[in-house]
Amino acid sequence: MRGEYHAVPRVGDGRPSVADVHARCDALLAHGWRRVEVGAQATEDGESLPIPAWRNATSVDCVLIGGIHGREPAGAVALSLYADRLADLGRTRGILLMPLLNPWGYSRHVRYGPGGQSVSDSDHHLGRAAAPACPEAATITAFVLDAVRVDSGAAVLDLHEDPVYEDPGYRFEGSGSYLYVSGPGALEHPVTHRVHRCLAEGPLPLVREGVTRFGERLVDGVIVDTEDGSIDELLAKKRQCSPVLTCEVILRSETTPPLADRVSLYLSVLDAFFGE
Repeated sequence: MRGEYHAVPRVGDGRPSVADVHARCDALLAHGWRRVEVGAQATEDGESLPIPAWRNATSVDCVLIGGIHGREPAGAVALSLYADRLADLGRTRGILLMPLLNPWGYSRHVRYGPGGQSVSDSDHHLGRAAAPACPEAATITAFVLDAVRVDSGAAVLDLHEDPVYEDPGYRFEGSGSYLYVSGPGALEHPVTHRVHRCLAEGPLPLVREGVTRFGERLVDGVIVDTEDGSIDELLAKKRQCSPVLTCEVILRSETTPPLADRVSLYLSVLDAFFGE
């Protein structure tokens, strides 16, 4: 497999290829983890970009998600770099790793998948849509609901970024990060406290107040129990996961803050999530 799978996206932010992200995660196979093909995305030249997941147990109590939006690479890169640490953490935890759910968007530096929709949209399972928004949404949501056993109360971390530069009419005062929190009792959960403190004390600190471009109001850098049709809402409501944490770093341009700084922050967030 060549083409987009092995090519470095022409963004200039230093991100690795899709193949390199997957290769780092494949190192987990030597530690007894299993790679599962969730689905694939087709390119115009007939190539198939796989969407794999890695897990170390049939029943998981930790879910790690990245790469849903192609213009938000830091999560996918950080999760792949964290694979070595996951090999140790997986000795006492059941972990599901889905580092790059939209390789098509990642390789082209576009937000959505080929159909112009979020690849993990879950509205069809949340009573808001009659059918999945796109083929990936059907495949990915079916996987987390049916193909793997996500324990009730499992902790979820979804690493995103907020490219505010995409909307020239939007003005967001402040730079740094913010956090979505969902699930029963999630706001007071120790994992939430650790991640919140990590972001607050980090180099891209929490923006405490403001309104996102989606009309959500921040309170102490947090948005609680949003109904956005995401895979995070799905896991909170259909699998009673808690806490479900979605981290956001505000992007002022494609390379501001630098990708290396965003990845470094997310590696620290992963340590906080696992209590390391």
